[in-house]
Amino acid sequence: MKRILLVGGVGCGKTTLLQRLHGADLAYAKTETIYTDGHVVDTPGEYLELPWFKHALRLASFEVDLVVLLASATVADARFQPGFTTFFMPPSIGVVTKTDLAGPTAIATAGSHLRLAGATEIYEVSAVTGEGIPALAERLA
Repeated sequence: MKRILLVGGVGCGKTTLLQRLHGADLAYAKTETIYTDGHVVDTPGEYLELPWFKHALRLASFEVDLVVLLASATVADARFQPGFTTFFMPPSIGVVTKTDLAGPTAIATAGSHLRLAGATEIYEVSAVTGEGIPALAERLA
């Protein structure tokens, strides 16, 4: 697996996705600081949402091969600024999470937010049902 950095807003499903990718039992766990688990660097949502933490995301990106931006299909607002991927040196992809909890319009909106942020590859997944996980896991391999 490539070394990846997970970036997304509070509650978007970064840690749950990590649990699914590792085949672990799904259990809610609040990430409070940058956490490294094998090839994955998991970040708190606050690092994206609070401006004074964004520099920590950039520093963490220097140690990875790929930045994975996550947007929950259950959140209508954009969490990423337009062109956000230019903030990082490694390439970025986008992942729409919680597709099992949203309709097609909400999923498309989350995908649009990721494209506007600069992600050219978008994956739609549900960590709970496993939908879309095989394609994403293959991309991350």
